Amino acid sequence: MTVDAVSLELETGRLLLHTLAPGDEARLQRVFEACADHFAILMGQRVAPDAAAQELASCAATPGRAVAILTLAATGEDVGAIGWWRGNPEPDRALLGMLMIHPAHRLQGLAREALSAVEVWLRGQGIVALRTAFQRRRLAVHPIVKAFGFQELSIREHALLGLGGVGVSLWERPVGG
Repeated sequence: MTVDAVSLELETGRLLLHTLAPGDEARLQRVFEACADHFAILMGQRVAPDAAAQELASCAATPGRAVAILTLAATGEDVGAIGWWRGNPEPDRALLGMLMIHPAHRLQGLAREALSAVEVWLRGQGIVALRTAFQRRRLAVHPIVKAFGFQELSIREHALLGLGGVGVSLWERPVGG
């Protein structure tokens, strides 16, 4: 782990959020495989057999980056994951990299509950806005991020990304928004 590694445990009404680290690959991989449609819709690909290992290695090597497992408090069942990168792209922003809920537990408000808990913590860290980005052609994602209160950023913001921003859909919302 880096010196800036995020070790966090949050509790909501129904969820326990616990940041993961190298050594937790199997647990995260099980969530990734249960939420395989997330990878298909968002990235157009299958879950790689080492997706969790890659994710946790990136978090350990990147200051401010973290992924937390979402566990039902009542049963201890892992039902999702949320990942963020604090201070990216600017010191007062965080990038929401993933938010996934097991299909059997969707439409119950768990994603909102997890996002809200992370946002309260981020606000305490000086973060004022949350961004997310995905391939522009992933049209199925647009209504989902809109439902979470994100608004697509202007062409000017996309242009600041250079050529890397050409196919990117970039969204932002105030923390707690």
